[in-house]
Amino acid sequence: MTKKIIFIGSAVLLRADGRCYPETMQQIDSPDLLDAFLNVKSKLAAAIYHRVRCHATTFDLVQDTFLRLWERRKLLGLTGDLCGYVIITGRNLAIDHERRKRIAPVFTGIEHLAFVADPSPTQETCMIGRQELERLQMLVDALPPRCRDVFLLSRIEGLTFVEIGQRLHISPKTAFGHMVTALEKLKTGMTPPGER
Repeated sequence: MTKKIIFIGSAVLLRADGRCYPETMQQIDSPDLLDAFLNVKSKLAAAIYHRVRCHATTFDLVQDTFLRLWERRKLLGLTGDLCGYVIITGRNLAIDHERRKRIAPVFTGIEHLAFVADPSPTQETCMIGRQELERLQMLVDALPPRCRDVFLLSRIEGLTFVEIGQRLHISPKTAFGHMVTALEKLKTGMTPPGER
């Protein structure tokens, strides 16, 4: 027995009982995809609803799942578990929907666009950052030689105190002491005068 899928535009018209509407519209044969979709439609809707918590969005994503699969129906012959593929496709569409909702919240009108922050740094922020970096470089250069070496080996090269001690022929405890001294001097130098 061959089932038919009926389309109006890009929407599939299925009755609540899973059967298609009367066969007066354009008919397209695809029994395997339709069988798989109808067999897991309630599981698919439950999986999507679990993610989105909205009946209207669930209904839309169930339909989108079918349409997504319909567009790739020629490739689905290679799929061993078509029912599982339908569920996974629907779940992924729900995840994508939630991700888009978090990343780009919907604004009701253009008046809200004035309050959207530009994530790129301003020229003032860039200039302040450069000045702080230059001040930090001067403070690192002004550290005693052994403190500077320990600081650079730890923070730039990512060495442990044991590895620093081996490289500089000092004990790890001495390397740690130099690091404490370096961090205290850098913190004092980077703190604005009014906040010390």
